[in-house]
Amino acid sequence: MIPGLAGQYVAGADAIGMYHWVKYMEAVYGALLLMNRFVFLTLILEMPTTVTIFWLNTFISATPRQLFSGPQELLMNGILLLAYSGYMAVCFRPTLNPMWLWDGWKGFSLKGKGGSLVGVPAAEQQQNVPAFEQRKKELA
Repeated sequence: MIPGLAGQYVAGADAIGMYHWVKYMEAVYGALLLMNRFVFLTLILEMPTTVTIFWLNTFISATPRQLFSGPQELLMNGILLLAYSGYMAVCFRPTLNPMWLWDGWKGFSLKGKGGSLVGVPAAEQQQNVPAFEQRKKELA
């Protein structure tokens, strides 16, 4: 049992059924991360839970176990968000033209490291080499 106010918070969340849904959500997010699916979206959706755990463990409960796990969770989620933050770089452009969600898939034709196209499977790049080279020239 978690002592003090943090324990009361967890007991209250459990009493209204929220605690179990948060744990189910964390399990789904963990599975998505392990399968490398919707990684950036998963990390963003997990951040409110991460901050809540960090706050409760570090400042409210502050027992040795919680002092280890709270900051650790925030650090790991932060490092993963930083690792995938290149996909969010467009948010920092001063001006943007409107783009509908269904047109956003065009962003997968971005050039990655080594001149490969991000979002285009390697098999497709090898299969269709002339078209791949043409796309690279268009993006250059």
